[in-house]
Amino acid sequence: MVTHKVLNGVSSALKTAFPDTKIFGDKRVRQGLPAPSFFVGLGECSTNPLPGGLTLLKQHVEVVYFPETADDYSELWQIGTKALAALERIPLEDGTLARGISRRCIINDGLMHIHAVYRLRLIPTEVTERMGDMTRKIRQRQ
Repeated sequence: MVTHKVLNGVSSALKTAFPDTKIFGDKRVRQGLPAPSFFVGLGECSTNPLPGGLTLLKQHVEVVYFPETADDYSELWQIGTKALAALERIPLEDGTLARGISRRCIINDGLMHIHAVYRLRLIPTEVTERMGDMTRKIRQRQ
């Protein structure tokens, strides 16, 4: 699934930028999440048709950082700005890079929330039969 390629790319980019920090994926985490750690979740996903049979997929991603020390906002802002830089371009499984647009971060309830949107152009997997050539016969007047 394409959306999980984005999830894996975000996790990979965060692992490169923060090698000593644990990263959890888009599934329910029970209480007791170790700190410091990241939780990567997928948000809204939408598609729009493009010319040539392509499809534009927009995938929203939210990353939540759980800090080691509570109420240390300087640590949160350092992590936030570094994470925004790391999420500018994420690697995909096919070796290409996806660029994060609308990247932003905010502190809420003592946690750093990092948001990004990734746009991917999808090539159709099924072949649609095209209409054949039309010929027009012109009748001559007599």
